[in-house]
Amino acid sequence: MDNKIKQRVVLFLNLLMMVTAQGFTEINVSCVYNSICILSCSFRYEADVLHWDYITWTGHVNVHSYYENKDQFEDQDPRFNGRTSLVEDQVTGRKTSLMLKNVKVQDEGKYKCFADSEKHGYKTSTVVLQVDAPVQRVDMVRAGNSATCSSEGVYPKPELTWSSSPQSSSTVQQTEEKLYNISSSLKLSDMDGDLLLSCTVSTRLNKWTTTTTWRNPIVTTTSRAQISCSYTNTSFMDFNLLWRFKHTHVIMRWNRTDGQHVSAQWKKHVEAEKVSDVLHLQDLSSDQEGTYSCELSRAEETTATHTLLRVDIMDTQKYIKADVWSVVVAMVVLVIVLIVVLVYRCWKHSKSDPMRGQPLERGRVQNNEQEMEPMRKNNSEKINKYPETMKDAV
Repeated sequence: MDNKIKQRVVLFLNLLMMVTAQGFTEINVSCVYNSICILSCSFRYEADVLHWDYITWTGHVNVHSYYENKDQFEDQDPRFNGRTSLVEDQVTGRKTSLMLKNVKVQDEGKYKCFADSEKHGYKTSTVVLQVDAPVQRVDMVRAGNSATCSSEGVYPKPELTWSSSPQSSSTVQQTEEKLYNISSSLKLSDMDGDLLLSCTVSTRLNKWTTTTTWRNPIVTTTSRAQISCSYTNTSFMDFNLLWRFKHTHVIMRWNRTDGQHVSAQWKKHVEAEKVSDVLHLQDLSSDQEGTYSCELSRAEETTATHTLLRVDIMDTQKYIKADVWSVVVAMVVLVIVLIVVLVYRCWKHSKSDPMRGQPLERGRVQNNEQEMEPMRKNNSEKINKYPETMKDAV
């Protein structure tokens, strides 16, 4: 760096610390959280030396510097590392505008643009950056006799209101990213019929309203059923449509761009003949019993309906299996009874005839043999004498 440039840089830095806000042009810019933000100087010429600084309570923090025909990062504050660059102004085409990537809540505040050129001298302008994290969704859930409305990741601090009274107080918490989470619970009185509630979360940039209806249970005694969404003032074709089962399982999606898409596990149960905000179900069993949720959403508005479906039909396969098992059990019981009866009869018959089926006692056998012995001897003697008798007769 030659002496002339060094002198100009030193002079510029001295003037930078001496300038005050009086007479400066101030520009207000609003950027969305985690997006790209463009900060532009009020002047439209290209400078030889350009500095963008962030104003703090204690002084200036370097955001981006340009001199000697290139970007200079030696003095850049670490929190801006890799997030800044100079871009061409849309009007003049000069590289004086600052592009800030991945805008954070901590980036909110005042920025000063200092420029120095041989032709125009020293110029400065102030840009006030506001960061907004808009409300992107408002959820409402019901548990027993209370309903809770909530939204997350919002900035600045939001407000929550219910459509019904009495109003309840809200709980607001701030995350490490300085974003706000807000929730509120409302006690419900005992009532018959459908329950409808509306909740709105708003910030300075936008607001989002969610209207939710809890319907009385629907009971079907056949394998078919129809469940409809809540009615809106306009055609459902202006909304994105989402059907869910038990609040977590996606059944079907529809939007104007991509059309209708039914989840693979629900294709056999959903009649997809025509696009409608009425869900036509078929081939129902007890497995499809539960809460069905319809959600119609568009920018800053959501309409949700929760309907409990009860399936009260005979499961044929279930009862066939039960009948088969009943027959098997009955047959087993019958066989056991027959065996018991036969055993009992045999036992009773043997008890009425003690000798039947009993082995002969050794003593009785011997007595019988002794009784038979004289008879054998007598017969033998008769046989032996018979021939002599016959001889004498001759």
